[in-house]
Amino acid sequence: MRIAFVTSYLDDRFGGPVTVVKKLGEALADAGHEISYWAPGEDGADGNFAPSGASVHLCGHSWPRSWYRSRRLPQALSSSLHSIDLVHISELWSHPIYAASRVARAKGVPYILRPAGSLEPWGLSSGYLKSLKKRLYIGLVGRSIMERAACLQAASEREAESVRRIGYRGPVTVIPNGVDLDHASPGCPTEADRYWPDLKDRPVVLFMSRLSPEKGLDLLIPLWADLVKMRRFRDAILMVAGPDYRGYARTVESLTRRHQVESCVRTIGMLQGEEKLALLRRADVFVLPSYSDSFGIVVAEALACGTPVVTTTGTPWGRLETVDAGRCVSPTKPALTDALCQLLDLTPSQRHAMGQRGRALIEAEHTWDKIAVQFLRLCDCILKGMPIPLHA
Repeated sequence: MRIAFVTSYLDDRFGGPVTVVKKLGEALADAGHEISYWAPGEDGADGNFAPSGASVHLCGHSWPRSWYRSRRLPQALSSSLHSIDLVHISELWSHPIYAASRVARAKGVPYILRPAGSLEPWGLSSGYLKSLKKRLYIGLVGRSIMERAACLQAASEREAESVRRIGYRGPVTVIPNGVDLDHASPGCPTEADRYWPDLKDRPVVLFMSRLSPEKGLDLLIPLWADLVKMRRFRDAILMVAGPDYRGYARTVESLTRRHQVESCVRTIGMLQGEEKLALLRRADVFVLPSYSDSFGIVVAEALACGTPVVTTTGTPWGRLETVDAGRCVSPTKPALTDALCQLLDLTPSQRHAMGQRGRALIEAEHTWDKIAVQFLRLCDCILKGMPIPLHA
């Protein structure tokens, strides 16, 4: 099968959405399928990304760059669609998605739209679609992109419900994201001490995600200020890792100063490679207090590394409670505080056992080879004109 993945960027600094596209494509290429990637960018910018059996097409940037516009991308993609069976496009708001959907439609090539969380509401009383700009975009462009897709690919039933809430009535299938278990795995927890010596012998709670409003840091930092006042947690440290999103890191820094927790909160930016894995393995507890998240790939990575997780019902990780690999609670300060206290009060052996149960969950349901099989079943249904199942 010949599949073209179109996205707004291939740079790893954009986090989870890029990781998912790359890893799914790699798994499909390893299975013998012909994979190509198409995105704005400059030649050489992602030269280290060339999985076996795949080709990468970076088509340059055009004005306005904030829309990730590439004038060459639709032209280049159009000239290659005669040798492509299916197009997969990720996200919704940017120019490559608009352009690829139009080109595929014109050439009669079916496309799958993966919203990648772009239609998720967030916050207690606000949502993405309460943005006037995005409501206008949905009405003028977005709804047409969605309705003419062969299928919408949701990462969870929660995300499938989100697309239904805005009135979409076409086919939706749920295919979760995967984890590279050869990369994310339990290891020596003390290796992180080489990078951050001040973590030695301290309880560590780790937040690792994009620094943006929907991730719940406005809940986490105030509750952390209260938690470290408890005698048994006075040595604990909160590590905040992740790329800044539109200047929200300044808000995080302001929250840290306002609640006077500079000595027990470390903001360290985006981590990759061995540093990222070392910190995931070192953490006693991983926390993702999101108001809204379509999947939360870093939760799966933490579980794969054998780290217990605290997250919220704003994510699709209710299974944590079922298998006792962590806690999934309401996105409120009391609930998150209680969950963190519960896990930090466990003995190291109890947390280790919890981490092993989390690892087993990922091995059973979230390896990329399993995800690739589900994706190929979806592609087969589309190309043969068969009904699209909710779960591929």
